[in-house]
Amino acid sequence: MVNGSIEEEAAVKHQQHGTKAGFTLIELLVVIAILGTLAALVSPMLGLASRKALLSTTKQEIQRLTLAIEGYQGDRGDFPPTSLADEYGISSNDIDSGSESLVAHLASLATGTVYFEFKEEYLENLDADRIADIEIEERLSWVFGDDQLREYVDPWGHPYIYFHNRDYRIVFTVTSGAGNSTQAKASMSEKTATYHSPTSFQIWSCGPDGINQNGSGDDIVSW
Repeated sequence: MVNGSIEEEAAVKHQQHGTKAGFTLIELLVVIAILGTLAALVSPMLGLASRKALLSTTKQEIQRLTLAIEGYQGDRGDFPPTSLADEYGISSNDIDSGSESLVAHLASLATGTVYFEFKEEYLENLDADRIADIEIEERLSWVFGDDQLREYVDPWGHPYIYFHNRDYRIVFTVTSGAGNSTQAKASMSEKTATYHSPTSFQIWSCGPDGINQNGSGDDIVSW
């Protein structure tokens, strides 16, 4: 009887020890529910932080581009043209003209100065166009080793839109949102019905949604 009592006592202690060391099914479900709630709270915060970081990066790039354009104007007496066709007679596909012209001129070595340090991850040729005339390529004297007409894109992969003030009345096509295209025209103030930056230039990003709204909506602008 004594041995039986000892064995029963040991079994009870073992059972109690096992209960304390592990989790019941209910406890596990509670922990999982808590972790799920925390994940649901943290994910939007991470998304918001990422969005803010991309917005900040875009604003910084627009500021850098603005300084480069102003430097170009200071040396050459005028801002880069909206289209390479105007200055060089290039017959392009009329897509992303402003960005392509901006890249070509700010990356030119014609005066021995490159006006803008382009970040390679933001250089694209979304419409796959090229300069056909090697003489024109030599006149541009850019830093690139080929004849591709590149665009400079924002962190969401869409080209910045650029207009010289003398070209505010023209319209060209830009790549916008999931490979779609839209018409870009210079941005005007709703209050005064006049162009923003009337004596200089306009440059903007289509913003997080990738849809060009000509400087309104979530577009990120230089003015």
